[in-house]
Amino acid sequence: MEYIQLMKDIEQNKISPLYLLYGKEEYLIKNTIEKIVSVTLAEQEKDFNYSVYDMKDTPVDIALEEGETLPFFGEKRVILLKNCYFLTGVKEKEKIEHNLSYLEQYIEDAPRDTVMIMTVSHEKLDERKKIVKKLKKHGVYMEAGAFDEKNMEAWLQDYTEAMSVTMTDKAKTKVMQLAGKDMMMLSSEMDKLAMYTGRGGQITEDTVERLVPRTLEDNVFELVDHVVNARAEKAFRIYYDLMKQNEEPIKILALLARQFRIILHVSQLKKTGYSRQKIASRLKIHPYAVKIAEDQSKTYSVATLTDVLQELAEADYHVKTGRVDKSLQLELSIAALVQAS
Repeated sequence: MEYIQLMKDIEQNKISPLYLLYGKEEYLIKNTIEKIVSVTLAEQEKDFNYSVYDMKDTPVDIALEEGETLPFFGEKRVILLKNCYFLTGVKEKEKIEHNLSYLEQYIEDAPRDTVMIMTVSHEKLDERKKIVKKLKKHGVYMEAGAFDEKNMEAWLQDYTEAMSVTMTDKAKTKVMQLAGKDMMMLSSEMDKLAMYTGRGGQITEDTVERLVPRTLEDNVFELVDHVVNARAEKAFRIYYDLMKQNEEPIKILALLARQFRIILHVSQLKKTGYSRQKIASRLKIHPYAVKIAEDQSKTYSVATLTDVLQELAEADYHVKTGRVDKSLQLELSIAALVQAS
């Protein structure tokens, strides 16, 4: 189940006795757990009816025994099992003995007054395992992977509505570009923007520009976008700003080459029928970065992108061998890239 739909179901009090949450996007897992707990238990019940077990330290039997006992001073109890590595192909060095047969029996007839949440920070489960098949059959499961643009926009819409603020389309695009690398970062920056704007206010692109910090990679990403769209003045403005900040030209050249290499790879994989999500997984980049690279690739042919990468490789060689001043070479490379677009 997708995160957005799962959260809506939980908010409507559609609570399952079994949840399986896995993946690398820790924010989604953390937020889902918090929502399940807040909907299921009153604040005064949490001390008695909310338990957390780490499967790297504790046998699953102990958690299951508690799951089969009646809640204390309440209608339900919530039990969180963290680091359920036995659902993956990962081998733990100091392996705890887990009675997985007991867990299989529990899953088949899970008590309705206990909510069991199982989590593991791993991209893939071992689908061959009987325990994984049973969990997916009898429980609710969610893969906490990187959000694509559609899901990120849906999350932003829900967030702004909940915080009673509005946000322009340009502001959404900009905040996704700067803080969309992972949801923990995006959530943190949105909290800051919403607090600054205040209830009833509007988050604009200018607000995002002023409040959301940029990394060198962010600046190079925007520099490439200006180059691709032949916005020479804006491209050189970023270049001069980076020089004022004493950024290393050789590193900027390397990041430029990396971005154009991504554009080339995305262009080639797209032609072979790969989806954005599959491209993102193959290149180990965020799906939103794939979307931007897709748009940028429309400006270039494969031959032109190959030439660009060759020119950047030669520029790197000229700098490292001392043939050309590194700042001058970077400036010349940016000018050449603008002309090629």
